[in-house]
Amino acid sequence: MVTDIINMLFNGTLQGAVLALISLGYSLVYGVGGIMNLAHGAYFMLTGYLLLWMLSWPIFAGLSWLVVIITLGFITILGGLTYILLIKPLQDTHVGVVLITFGLAFFIEQLVLIISGTESWSIPQLRLITGSIEVFGYTMINQYILLIIISLIIVLSFALFISKTKLGKSIRAVSQDREAATLMGINGNRILLYTVMISAFLAGVGAYLYLPGASINGPHMGWEYLTSSFAVVILGGMGSLIGSIVGSFIVGYITSFTSVFIPNGPSWAHLVPIIVIVIMLLIRPQGLFGKEEVR
Repeated sequence: MVTDIINMLFNGTLQGAVLALISLGYSLVYGVGGIMNLAHGAYFMLTGYLLLWMLSWPIFAGLSWLVVIITLGFITILGGLTYILLIKPLQDTHVGVVLITFGLAFFIEQLVLIISGTESWSIPQLRLITGSIEVFGYTMINQYILLIIISLIIVLSFALFISKTKLGKSIRAVSQDREAATLMGINGNRILLYTVMISAFLAGVGAYLYLPGASINGPHMGWEYLTSSFAVVILGGMGSLIGSIVGSFIVGYITSFTSVFIPNGPSWAHLVPIIVIVIMLLIRPQGLFGKEEVR
């Protein structure tokens, strides 16, 4: 029983830490531009496959650090190109943005499927730390412990970035009132470009920290993380950064509890994000920390 409780708490914290990195950027983009980028999960998935592919190239033998830099740079640039080429021309039509980013995510998934198929892969050579520790009979992978610590550092650093830096204050201004920010000389489109790039980068960092300790489970996994991220921002409140962090750990712990203590738990755990979305939309559409829209 003690082992099960530790299992639930550790995996809940782990999932919450990963979701915090992914959903933070997703919520940020919505808060700044009211944009729902359905390609966000594809950034996470594609990061894993880019790391996998480049590690197999002889030119990068012994240069795993360079592989990580190139991959995160590519994902960040891809986020920027997504905005410039696809989102910006359609940003006044929310349905258009949803459809075009869904199309991009599906295209990336099918492209990866053609190249690597549905087989599961692993990239343990990218672990920042090896080994594990045992607590009351439960084995904790050191990479995951480090992930939790780094995730918390990134979240705190991001909060300082938003509140203290000039760019962060501009992002907050645009998210609060884009028209007023524009009158103050802030370029809303440029700020939205930066936020999409930051969100893609954070998704890539989440993949880099998590996947070396887990596995790359096929191109479809991008949709799983997109659904979980969507559940987090619905729960916490669309556009609320605090809500994204709190929502990440709530979803993480609920999912972990379901996996450990509910019969046939791992199968039911996949339904947790959907159940969270449905319940929150029915009882509190604005989320825990979101503001109710005035019509």
